[in-house]
Amino acid sequence: MAEEEKTEDTQEEGGKKKGGLIKILALVFGFIIVIAISVGVTLYLTGFFDVKKEQDSTEVIQDLEKTMVDADGQPITDKGPEKQVKEFPNPTKFEQSYQDFKAKFTVNVPDSKKYVQFSLSIMTFYDQRVLTNVDKHETALRSAVITLVSMEPQETYQSLEGVDGLRERIKNALNKVLMKYEDFGGIEEVYFTEFVIQ
Repeated sequence: MAEEEKTEDTQEEGGKKKGGLIKILALVFGFIIVIAISVGVTLYLTGFFDVKKEQDSTEVIQDLEKTMVDADGQPITDKGPEKQVKEFPNPTKFEQSYQDFKAKFTVNVPDSKKYVQFSLSIMTFYDQRVLTNVDKHETALRSAVITLVSMEPQETYQSLEGVDGLRERIKNALNKVLMKYEDFGGIEEVYFTEFVIQ
């Protein structure tokens, strides 16, 4: 008798365990279905399943070409930014904008134990785009200045004419770099704000 009671108890416990496991599995499966339905509804409402018309590459090229010509069918050329006109006192003069290079330049003088250390500032009559381009390409501009100055003989620094000529060559080098990357230079003047030769 005792053995029959034990087997009945174990059968009841096994049945309860199986019933509890089935309930848990049903709940988990139900949650998964609810989540899947909510994701599907969200994607549908946001237009994820809408069929989008893809443009042919030739149509895209033709659309771009239309933006490159004026009303007469002539190609549009970008001449760069317009010069900023002063409002006062003389409207025929232009507004100057200045900007310093962030760090000093230090360059060895060739065939000498000396070096030059200087700070540069540029001036433009054009709008903020020129100054933004200088910031954007400062690494390339610094490289151009260092390369140019490293080739200058010591005699360059012994006269005012030599230093003025160097400023002009630096200006041309900077504008050349900006023309290469932005198709527009815009630097009108270059100034040494500090200059030491040792």
